[in-house]
Amino acid sequence: MALQNLLGPSPVETFVSDSFSRYWANEIDTLALAPQRRHVCSFGEFPETSGIDPTHDIVLVLNGTNSGVCPPDLDWIFPDRAGLVIADAVSAAFTRRIDYDRVDVLCWSWQKALGGEGGHGMIALSPRAQTRLKVDGIKPVARLMKLHNADGSVNTAFFGGRTISTPSMFAVEDIHSALDWAEACGGLPALLNRVAENYAVMANWVDSTPWIDWTCVDPASRSACSITLRLPTEQVSVGEADDDGKIAVRMSRLLEAEGAAFDIWSYGDAPPGFRIWAGPTVESEDLSILCEWLAWAYGEACQGSIPPEARILRDGCCPSSEARLQPRTDLACLAPAAPQKARPQTLADCYDAILFDATGVLVSGNDALPGAADILIRLNKSRQPYYIVTNISSGSDETIFARLRDTGLPIPAVDRIVSAGGVARRRVLQELAAGRLLSYVGSSHAAHDIFGKHQNLRGADTAETFDTLVVLDDEGFDFKRAADRILSVFHRRLIETGKMPGMIAANADIIYPGKDGSLIFGPGIIGPMLEAGLAPFGAPPIPVDFVGKPGKAIFEECIARAGSGRLLMIGDQLDTDIKGAKAAGLDSLLLSSGLNGCGELRRGENDAPDYVAKDLCQIFDGSLSPHEQFEKLPRRRTRPS
Repeated sequence: MALQNLLGPSPVETFVSDSFSRYWANEIDTLALAPQRRHVCSFGEFPETSGIDPTHDIVLVLNGTNSGVCPPDLDWIFPDRAGLVIADAVSAAFTRRIDYDRVDVLCWSWQKALGGEGGHGMIALSPRAQTRLKVDGIKPVARLMKLHNADGSVNTAFFGGRTISTPSMFAVEDIHSALDWAEACGGLPALLNRVAENYAVMANWVDSTPWIDWTCVDPASRSACSITLRLPTEQVSVGEADDDGKIAVRMSRLLEAEGAAFDIWSYGDAPPGFRIWAGPTVESEDLSILCEWLAWAYGEACQGSIPPEARILRDGCCPSSEARLQPRTDLACLAPAAPQKARPQTLADCYDAILFDATGVLVSGNDALPGAADILIRLNKSRQPYYIVTNISSGSDETIFARLRDTGLPIPAVDRIVSAGGVARRRVLQELAAGRLLSYVGSSHAAHDIFGKHQNLRGADTAETFDTLVVLDDEGFDFKRAADRILSVFHRRLIETGKMPGMIAANADIIYPGKDGSLIFGPGIIGPMLEAGLAPFGAPPIPVDFVGKPGKAIFEECIARAGSGRLLMIGDQLDTDIKGAKAAGLDSLLLSSGLNGCGELRRGENDAPDYVAKDLCQIFDGSLSPHEQFEKLPRRRTRPS
């Protein structure tokens, strides 16, 4: 916003010291905002600041979160300059002192230093910057980005709180709460003191640990809150130079698997290493504990990748397996590792994320299926993204997450659950907001857990009429007993209006496996039952919105969460898991056990899976090849001969 509204009258000097400063420099060129002179340096350094033309504008980042680099000071910016200074202070606000006399435009964010939930961008303009707006007048800037009115004057209402869209009041209250906390701590001086204490913890550990070092070697340019670290040269020679940061990656995965640290791997386009946030909301005691975990992970990573005869030890020996629970900081792996053959690519390696059906693939009833927990543990350790994609709609995603965890599955977070009920929630709330009457097939506990309570949301066993029927799980609910009432409502609406109520099919499973291996009708049978019952009356087709499998909505949610369409769906049902994945343009794998044994009743050319496996372990063992034919599945009788 600042760049588009203010740059142009004079050349601009950009200081490229991290990924974000490079983004801004690229934006200036891409949008042709002003002639640009870039000051560039090696990663982990801040550029030379001498020879700046005081008539030029300046764009810089005050705290580099991915490089750990800051400008040592702003003394090189002249107080009587003619140009404007535009500063990205997203993570500098509340973490370092800022010389406001040498900055004309300051941009920061609620969500960074104070840990707020609302990532609202903020902008402050000096009188000199406001004058630039008035002098330049109207510029071709998108409406969302405009800082001036139609006549070229500064839009003061914008700075008084008027926004194009209403901001979240939760986010506003969140930042107020954060500011109240900051004031209770002692205000900005106390926040800066907390940052200094955190930096001291990290500095003492790094300076006393031979195998770790700062990315920014100059203490004067080093960020006190954005701690960026690298493995030093002698350790890199062990394997990282050829392995693209393998040891650092392995350390990050070990820490995440243990729940000790998350997302500390270096920024996407930064050199291999670690980045650790040590802002004022972080406790120094926790950083001390993290240092111990880092030392433990380093020892584990070295032992897992380097033969014992290739290790050179400094001040001791690598801990034995019995001693690994005691973190050490005295390890350094210096000798080159023995060359290893490249491991063949597995099926899991070919995809950006793996999608698992729940029932019949990972769990049966209240128990995890054999080997399922081991598969998820392996994915957790390798940081391979995966999601549990299920038509289970007997509760919210949080409820399903807790149940699956209770079976022994090590699912790390609730965002790995993509349930049909959760996907249906948005649709249901929209219809309720529009004043429509909804009835649900399922227990009241499940409906209230997913959608909340609403006067227009009633159970199908009691509702006299409804505009839309929502099909959830049958857990704790005899949907067969309610079928008569549902059929009567549809028939009555047909007579009165000539139209059918709509259906939102969260659980579209027509059958599912019972605990003893028998087959049980699922809630998805409701649709075919209604159509068969209404056929003698010349009823039109019932409009059904399949939000669960095989509908596209649940797979589109997976694609959005993964940020990729290169996903593999693993399921045990052709007509929900496989058919749905294929319709969404995803590859699929059918487990040749359980329900697919009845596949000859539903098999079609367009439903053939890309892969067939006997157990989940085959996604790792290299035994699967693309486009296994469905006809290779062993046939199984479904009824007595």
